[in-house]
Amino acid sequence: MATAERTTSVLADAEAVFDVVTDLEHLSAWLPAGVEVERYGPDVVRLWLGEDVVERRVAVDWDRLRIDWGGRSATTCHGTLRVLRLGPGRSAVTVRLTGPAGFPAPRLDDWLAAALDALVTTVHAERAAPPRSTAASR
Repeated sequence: MATAERTTSVLADAEAVFDVVTDLEHLSAWLPAGVEVERYGPDVVRLWLGEDVVERRVAVDWDRLRIDWGGRSATTCHGTLRVLRLGPGRSAVTVRLTGPAGFPAPRLDDWLAAALDALVTTVHAERAAPPRSTAASR
């Protein structure tokens, strides 16, 4: 099994980054092409990895800004993402990922690098967008 670990810095508060990564409805916004994700239950996502379909439980730790998926019982497609507070308007994201069986390690590392680049772009786009309001305008 291939495992990859990467860290990237983000010019945004850790909470803003964590809001993006915990939005299970929109994970596909920052995952690389070829991976489709669907929220399948309150704490479950379904991933399409080419022809393979897997379901993984997602555990969110809001206090530690950490997400775990798959758990120790999953032999593939599991990992941990952690957002670290570096200072006002600065954070870092660290991901450790074990890929699907037979997936080459260099390709997994490239995939993870692309995902983190897309995450940074998504966070910056979210910060630049006007705030969303649920209140009706008069």
